[in-house]
Amino acid sequence: MYVVSSQIIRALVHFLIAQGIAPAKLTAVLTTRARYLDESNYRFPVQDYEQLMSYAEQSLQCDHIGLKFGQSLKTQSWGLLGHIALVSESLAKVLLHAQKLNTLVRNIGTITLRSEGSLSYLTWQPNVDIQHHMVDELFSSWLSFAKHCCYNTAELALEKVQLRRLEPSSTSLRAYKAVFNCPIEFSANHNCLCFKSSLLTSPLHNANKDLEYLLAAQASTLVSEHDEINQLKAFITAHFPHVPTVDQAAYHLGFKKRSFQRYLHSQNCSYSQLVDELRKYHAKLMLQQKISVLEITSRLGFCEQSAFQRAFKRWYGCTPKKFLTYKPCQRQN
Repeated sequence: MYVVSSQIIRALVHFLIAQGIAPAKLTAVLTTRARYLDESNYRFPVQDYEQLMSYAEQSLQCDHIGLKFGQSLKTQSWGLLGHIALVSESLAKVLLHAQKLNTLVRNIGTITLRSEGSLSYLTWQPNVDIQHHMVDELFSSWLSFAKHCCYNTAELALEKVQLRRLEPSSTSLRAYKAVFNCPIEFSANHNCLCFKSSLLTSPLHNANKDLEYLLAAQASTLVSEHDEINQLKAFITAHFPHVPTVDQAAYHLGFKKRSFQRYLHSQNCSYSQLVDELRKYHAKLMLQQKISVLEITSRLGFCEQSAFQRAFKRWYGCTPKKFLTYKPCQRQN
């Protein structure tokens, strides 16, 4: 199950209250999970983030609410990763830590950094279809961090921004231009910040190499504690079209069955949810690779094609055929 840290959700709730939304309305969105807002180790389902953002967009009539939230976000809201970022020696080191440790904040996407000549490209790609708000938050908060923590802020400038979302209204478009201050490509193939590679060596104000090392070691331990979910996903995927039983999965991870179920509950998910999410993810990938619906049905272990068709419509709101032909619905993340 894809999750977001309680620090991010708590910061989002406080931000939305400051924007004028009644606390009771936000509590209603989170339902019973609202009581976990102050528990630093709790991880909220990513759907909670999505629903809060959707409610805020409708209530405030603001399509760029993610941009505004990202600009307001304090680095400490990234949890341990934020503390490491603040004492790192350069932007390059910050991004290296972010690539390794971003699952401590949210496990729904992948950060990649590549350099080609004088330019570097920082991308964030979600593993599943989500709204554009999280990408907006990430990119604006990363840029805000760089501007506040680097010595040479005069040199901090983006060359280009690419976003998968559709082009927004004129009001929101002005907000995007004000934040990024560079050419912006909407309906792009990926979410990407392009900048001069020389910025990666920009030193940070509060660099502390010894503290950076200690905090990074602590964070690596925490990442390994969450790695069981990734191992479990790999185990299930490797056995498709057959789905391992709960007993088999528990044995693979070294758990007893009841301990395994308690562990999944602590991660805010169930075994059947994980299987469903993996089928959803791989169905989309295979469909985009032009694999036939009949073959996908077989590979993912569905008993018949109609069962797969029903599942696909539940996941994506349309049939596989319409999904491939209706491009805009695939551009919202």
